[in-house]
Amino acid sequence: MPTREHEIPLRLVQNQPALAPVLVRALGFEIPRHTEVVNTHTALTNCDPKELNADGAVVLRDGPRNVMAVVVERQNGRDKEKRLTWPAYLVNLHTRLECPTLLVVLCPTDALASWCAAPIRTGHPGFDLAPLTVGPSRMPVIAHDEQARELPELSVLSAHAHGNTDPRTLRAVVEALDSTPERHRAFYYDYVLSGLNEAAREELEGLMAVETYEWQSDFARKYVGIGREEGLEEGRAAEAARSVVSVLEARGFTVSDEVRERVGRCTDLGTLEKWVPAAVTVDRPEDLFD
Repeated sequence: MPTREHEIPLRLVQNQPALAPVLVRALGFEIPRHTEVVNTHTALTNCDPKELNADGAVVLRDGPRNVMAVVVERQNGRDKEKRLTWPAYLVNLHTRLECPTLLVVLCPTDALASWCAAPIRTGHPGFDLAPLTVGPSRMPVIAHDEQARELPELSVLSAHAHGNTDPRTLRAVVEALDSTPERHRAFYYDYVLSGLNEAAREELEGLMAVETYEWQSDFARKYVGIGREEGLEEGRAAEAARSVVSVLEARGFTVSDEVRERVGRCTDLGTLEKWVPAAVTVDRPEDLFD
């Protein structure tokens, strides 16, 4: 079963496909001129009855012409069987889209990134695949407000990777969250927090205090529970309930009326505050109540 560490980076790319060429450029590769970047189908099966599904795939287009495709994989461990499928992903996507195709593997540690980068020998002369890998040290550092507002999802990945050692990325991600559609904010915020040590978490929470940052939206009051001078218990519970549903929807779940009603009926803030992070990890919405 895919974990949160596996799914959230991929969801960031799905929400913002322009992340893929930015990561490729950060690895030192030239990006062709293009007018748009969109998600493409991740089923990379050809005629082989074995189904091959990548974690993510995007295509860069210059008008109607495909100019580059990027397969995006998230790897959390040393899976030799998975590596064997990567050349097939590239060949099948290249065949389908008829354009240069690259593989980018997102890894939670530099050691795993190094392992994943080892060439995959196919046996055919000159036809070996050396995956392009991004570990924490190769994740771009987003330290300026303008950068964060331009591509919020990249700022989220940056703060998750560098927040413990570079406080500038935490300040930038505050701007990023405020520039992000409301349905994604709680989801992104939880992911940043999951990568931080205690000191960095306190730093981020301090930056998000209403007294410190003049929010252009009301995200801090809605999710973090900051703005306590206005935070009546009943209002905070209602906002927390909305956050639970927002996180589930951001993960792609269809939230049933029964789940919505049960979450909405809950007035215990402590329970709701447990449900918000739980919504990031459950396998289905109904599991919140187990």
